[in-house]
Parts: sequence; structure tokens; C-alpha cells
Amino acid sequence: MTEHEELIKAQSGDHHAFNSLLRHYLPSAYQVAFMILRERAVADDAVQEALIRTYKSIHRFNPEIASFKTWFHQILLHVTWKMAKRKRFFSPWKELLDNSSEGQPEYVYLQGENQKELYQTIRKLSKKHQTVIILYYMQEFSVSEIASILTVSEGTIKSRLHYARGELKNELMSSPHGEISLKEGWTWNKN
Repeated sequence: MTEHEELIKAQSGDHHAFNSLLRHYLPSAYQVAFMILRERAVADDAVQEALIRTYKSIHRFNPEIASFKTWFHQILLHVTWKMAKRKRFFSPWKELLDNSSEGQPEYVYLQGENQKELYQTIRKLSKKHQTVIILYYMQEFSVSEIASILTVSEGTIKSRLHYARGELKNELMSSPHGEISLKEGWTWNKN
């Protein structure tokens, strides 16, 4: 069954189609929520809340305006940032960096001292810059997809990425490790 067919069935109330539709997006949803909240149980709650909101409002989804992936991640980000603000989960990433282990979704991005430093530096960015960095580099959304998720123009996303990269570069250039990679093509060498 295609995503479009699953969507039509899900909008008609088919629970199986809804579950099937979302199973493709759950791994990235958990990663996004965890990257922002840094606490597994709270990230699970955020994803569950996003799923409930998505299910309750799926009949209002219009595929001509955005893709389902974009629409779902928009709901997820709204819920996640609201939880972060309400619960004040803005402590350092210590738990993430100390407790990560292979096999856990969040470990995908945590490999080595450079990655730890990178995450600590990303954590210093504003909410807007953190969001675009996480979506663009770690979840590999396109600029247009991020613009749809955040309901801003593509130019705004490009601008936020530009300023976020600049802030990251300034911080990472003073890194004792010398070179940090955010993504292929974005490496800063201290020397």
C-alpha cells in the first residue's frame, strides 16, 4: 500500500493504516525529541503526545499543502519545544553524553569526543538555530521541508542555517580537538 493510500484510509479512521503510515517516521521522531529534551522518558512522552495530536487531527491534513512527513514533524516539534519550555529541560547534555550506548537511537550521532563537543556547542544555540541544525544535519530534511515544518520561508531557513553555522564555527574553532565535522562538507580545522 502506498503512503497516499495509507493516508486516505487513516483519514477514514483505519487504525492499522494510521500505525503503518507513522512507523516510517517514528525512529526520526524519537531522535528529534531526544535531541531536544535529552531525557528518554520525556522524549517518549513527547512522541506519544504528537501521535495522539496527529491522530486526532489527521482528518484536517491536506496533502496539497505539505507532505505527511512534514506535517507530522511540525506537530512533533511544537509538542517537544512546549514540553521543553514547561519542564525546563535545558540542563547540559550531561546525561546524553554520559549514558549513551550503542544500539540506542540517540547513539547514532554520538561517536567520539568531537561529537560530544559538537552537541555541547549545539546546545548553546538559540531554540531556532538548534531546531534547524537538528532537522537539516541530523534528520537530513531539505530546506524546503524545514520551511514547511516551521511555517517560515525558505530564505528564513537558509538565514538561520547560515547564522547557526557561523556560531558553531566560532565556538568550534577554539576546540582543543582541532577539527570538528558537522556533516560532510562542513569541517572546521583549528590549524
